Amino acid sequence: MEILFTVLNVIKYLIYILVIFTILIFIFLNVSPVFGASPDKNSKKIIENSENFIEGKFRNIKTTYTNFRTLEKKATLRDWFSPPKDKNPLNPLPTIKFIGKDLAEGKFVWLGHSTVLMKTEGLVVMTDPVFNRASPLPSFNSKSKSNFFNGKPFIFENPVVIDDLPKVDVVIISHDHYDHLDSKAIKDLSNRIDQFFVPLGVGAHLERWGVNKNRITEYDWYDSKDYKNIKFTFAPSLHFSGRGVTNGNSTLWGSWMIKSKTLSAYFSGDGGYSETFKKLGNEYGPFDIAFIENGAYNVDWSNVHMFPDEAVQASIDLKAEVLFPIHWSKFDLSVHPWDEPIIRITKEAEKKNVNIATPMIGEVFELSSIPKKPWWEKLRD
Repeated sequence: MEILFTVLNVIKYLIYILVIFTILIFIFLNVSPVFGASPDKNSKKIIENSENFIEGKFRNIKTTYTNFRTLEKKATLRDWFSPPKDKNPLNPLPTIKFIGKDLAEGKFVWLGHSTVLMKTEGLVVMTDPVFNRASPLPSFNSKSKSNFFNGKPFIFENPVVIDDLPKVDVVIISHDHYDHLDSKAIKDLSNRIDQFFVPLGVGAHLERWGVNKNRITEYDWYDSKDYKNIKFTFAPSLHFSGRGVTNGNSTLWGSWMIKSKTLSAYFSGDGGYSETFKKLGNEYGPFDIAFIENGAYNVDWSNVHMFPDEAVQASIDLKAEVLFPIHWSKFDLSVHPWDEPIIRITKEAEKKNVNIATPMIGEVFELSSIPKKPWWEKLRD
């Protein structure tokens, strides 16, 4: 009887602990600013009037493309929790120290993952600024060979310093996932940025982080607006959104087209392959350069992330003069080795005769001189 009483007491205290833990998680999810905010009444009306908002959620475009990946390796629990030692870089990534004044007219610089700076018509445009962790959870020290659950960025030889960045005229956001929308970066950069162009619903996040509403413009798919001498058009992608447990697909996601007198650029954000690329190429192309996601792919989510061969095909569909692979070389977001995406896409680009740019992080370049050095190879020596 005494043993039974002890067991019941243990169960009781475990239940107390579980209840307290659940309450703390609920408070964290609802109080922590990193999760952003919900749109106000006026924004909700605009969202509800979108033809892409159906039964309380944004929906993907319909596609007839079927992605069969019978030869790709399926991820196992071991891949996630006990990956090979070279899944992430064993040494700091070689990078170039970027100083804002080096970004002259007609030039570009990649700062890792999906963050790109470009200058056209005298204006600096930045895509998906992320300079911190790709996770909302508190950081923890881990001896694991995987950073997937911690969201830590890889170590750079020359880390990007926000104080070194130039004044930014426009930031464009593709969607609100943590590896594309960094709350700390938004707060740190806010005084350096004039305007934020974002998908429907994302403006509420920025407002919670201190950005004035009059500096935020929300776009639906195929909305097109001129800002000074540049036209910004938001387009569909096959993806999803959400920063919390209960707000999935409550904000829109997509890709961007940037057009000026001297530049026509495409920025994919995240998304699976579909016929949309060919449609955009026919209606808005050709493009001087296409920044296309290439990394964090997996058989289990092949509908919302492209494989390298699909990224090459997307650039062909878009009629892009130059393919620039992004969405790699900064975070551990899948089970493949960190450099597999660039190895696969360069081979596929060569096979398909596609002009591909492979600059180092921090390397400033222009379209007349595309960097092609395989800088990642020396990390395998």
